[in-house]
Amino acid sequence: MPSMFVADFHTHYACPAYSALPPHQAAPELARRWGVLARRIADLDGLLAEAGRRGVDLRVLSAPPALLTPHGERTHPDDMRRLNDHLAEAVATAPQRLRGLATIDAFAGDRAAEEAVRAIRELGLSGLVVDCATDGQLLGAAQARPTLTVAAELGVPVFAHPISPAAMTLAFAGLGRFGTSLARGTMNAAALLSLLADGVLAELPGLHVVFPMLGVAGLSLAAATDEGQRITAAAPASQRAHVYLDTMGFVPAAIRFATDLLGADHVLVGGDWPIGARETSRERVETALTQAGLDEAERRLVAGANALRLVDARCVPARNSSSVITR
Repeated sequence: MPSMFVADFHTHYACPAYSALPPHQAAPELARRWGVLARRIADLDGLLAEAGRRGVDLRVLSAPPALLTPHGERTHPDDMRRLNDHLAEAVATAPQRLRGLATIDAFAGDRAAEEAVRAIRELGLSGLVVDCATDGQLLGAAQARPTLTVAAELGVPVFAHPISPAAMTLAFAGLGRFGTSLARGTMNAAALLSLLADGVLAELPGLHVVFPMLGVAGLSLAAATDEGQRITAAAPASQRAHVYLDTMGFVPAAIRFATDLLGADHVLVGGDWPIGARETSRERVETALTQAGLDEAERRLVAGANALRLVDARCVPARNSSSVITR
């Protein structure tokens, strides 16, 4: 039987002209490591070399706005364009091994949606990465709807990346790195729930949105409600909303929970490279998925087939589409 295809959906890379910034009010442990991490985020050759050593077939590259924009500021449209232009060039250097998610400030309304269209149609990028929230808005907000609509119509995934909310990270500072993760995960869970509560998932059945395992609490809360059943594998195919989780952390019990709830076709390998404590390797992926009790077909889906399906699923929308695509 052919070897398992391994794709890491959660890999950070950014144009070297932009310094990667640590999470707002990051725990001291992370702050001390950040200089090294920032250099690795800008090192494409090192990323590819490491992926080869670790047996990772495909890396999906992303740089969420909060990784490159100081806290409290908005990513300037010109910077988004430069970042996405560079990312497309980077992916073109190794098209069999890389895909790219365009950096988009989803809360910038139609202007952000227009850049999303350009990044997908003109640059050939495979999806979008957005901040899951700002300090005052969640992803279900009206300002983010144009970007989400474009993604649904173009058939590309949206990676809803965590942010560090100011008040929450300060309140949890005494927990160290756990506090940073808890604050970010709480905001990520809230963003997931906002898509359900604000009707986005019902309004945009073609939306495919990926959350890291940090936001798993939102999934658990949603699934416990009647309206939240639409995000689970138990939903009728015609009503199912396409919410995905990446494995961030490689904990077999967490992977089992995610696959039981969402289905093995809606879970992806993600290592949060190079920030995550457990980096993605073929051995780690195979071990975690086996210990999670997944069968051969399920392991292949989670290991890489799901990610490949998402990032290679671009489509051309109908000419009578009502979004900014046709403006």
